[in-house]
Order: sequence, then structure tokens, then C-alpha cells
Amino acid sequence: MSIPEAQLDTWSAIGAQQTSKETHIGIRAVLDSTESPYYVRRPTTFLQGSYRNDTNIWAESDVDIVTKMQSVFYYDISALTTTDQEEFRRKTPPAEFTLQGFKTEVIAWIEKHYGSDVDSSGNKAITIASRGNRRKADILISSTFRRYYYGGVMGIQSVEGIKFITRDGRWIENYPTLHSDNLTRRHQETGEWLKPTIRIFKNMRNRARDNGILPTGVAPSYFIEGLLWNVPVQLFGGSYSDTIRQVLDWLLRTDRSGFLCANGQHPLLAPDSSLSWHPDHCRAFLDGLAILWNSWRQ
Repeated sequence: MSIPEAQLDTWSAIGAQQTSKETHIGIRAVLDSTESPYYVRRPTTFLQGSYRNDTNIWAESDVDIVTKMQSVFYYDISALTTTDQEEFRRKTPPAEFTLQGFKTEVIAWIEKHYGSDVDSSGNKAITIASRGNRRKADILISSTFRRYYYGGVMGIQSVEGIKFITRDGRWIENYPTLHSDNLTRRHQETGEWLKPTIRIFKNMRNRARDNGILPTGVAPSYFIEGLLWNVPVQLFGGSYSDTIRQVLDWLLRTDRSGFLCANGQHPLLAPDSSLSWHPDHCRAFLDGLAILWNSWRQ
């Protein structure tokens, strides 16, 4: 027995928006304050993740926020010729200030305003605990990042994202704005079926996990969004039952090795990359959803 349309319709609903919006506005006012010691670094703050992309479900509570230093940027010029790399470095001397310095100043500023609610022990983000109407927030401290490439007749081009450093010393690049923009564009191409479908898949993941079908942690929301971004637009529509059945069947049968993350910059699936989803975890997720779909009981 498949999951009934009424249940899928319930799962398609967007989660709480107002409190996440208020949390973002309040924290952004602190992070972008002209009184901060790092204001000269031209910080900018924005949402990322499910709340920015309107793919949040009711079970999700964390608000993901990025603060980005714009006065200094990091770059990848490995796609350029040796001559062009040398010319680029000649015109772009090393910055005197670093992301590590920016991160230290931001953490001190956050702790000054939120005190014991701040937890800076996480590997990637700084956490501000929920209090009153404020939701729990994860703050990712980053810098501007640009990757340069040859754009045919356009010459040297660049794509912009962010770069951050983890607590254990790894440098990671990502493209949250590209991810969000690409997801919204594909959502429109599907007649606005994509984002409700993502919310259904995320709720199905949670139900499969709660039923012991799927292990915890194998299907982060970011990768579910990327997975469904790769699905052909013609498989969406008609009804939620039709859409979930067609999409899930296609994903189980197709070769997923060439899928990209929704940002269009990284492979979605790779066994040895922190930027990608392990193929075994993706397969476990799809198999778990198929079991949930085929064995549904209220």
C-alpha cells in the first residue's frame, strides 16, 4: 500500500517561518553592527539552508546563518594556465588580514552579546542556543571565495561562493547563494512542485528513521535538495502520489554518478569528499524510502 495523498499533502507543507525570520533579523543586526571590531572587513550576513530555500519542515528548528567577510577573498586559479596564474598573483598580492582573524573577532563579538548561550566547540559552525522566541541558530563564519575558469570567448571568468575553516583545520569552499538560486529556478521549471516534493522526501526520511528503516544521519537535507534538483522536470506534477512514485522510481533506476550538487559546482555523490554525499548513504536513503512507500501502514 502506498502512502495516501492526504498524508503526502500534510508532509508537503512548509514549516514555521515567522520565528526563523525574526531569529535571522535579530542575529544579523548583531553580526552586521557598525560597532563590531570587524566592521571594516565589510561583513554581510544571510540565511542558508532549509529556511532560506523554503524547504523547511515542521520537525526542523535550527536556523542556518552565514556571516561573510568581503574585504578579503580567497581563490582557486588551478584551472588557469601557468602564465595566467602568475599574472593573477602579480595583480593580487596576499592580504594582510586572514579568515582566522575574522573568525576570532566574530566569536568574541557573539559571546559579548549572547554570553553563555554561545557554543563555539562545533567543527563548522558557532551555535547560539534558543531562548524565548529565538530559535537555535548555527553561525558559519566565512570569507568570500572565487573560483576562476576560462569562459570561452568571454575569457577568464569566476564563480563566487564562500570559504570557511573547520575547527580541525580543514578549508572548505561552498556556494550557498548558487545553491539557493539554482533550486528556486528548478522549482519554477517544475511548475512549483520541486520544493513541496523536497519537504515530502524529508518527512519520509524522518518517518523511515523513526520506524527503524533508515539509520540516523545518512540523508542530510542539503543532499536531499541536491538529489531532487537533478530529477527531470517532467516527472513532477499531477498529484503528490504521482510525483513521489515517478521521482523515486527514476532515482532508483538511473545512473546517479554524474549528479551535481544543486550549486552546480561539486559532484553530489563521492565516497571520499566532505562536499559530497557518500553513494552508499544515498542508496540506503532511496531504498529506505521505497520500503516506507511499499509497506505503508497508518
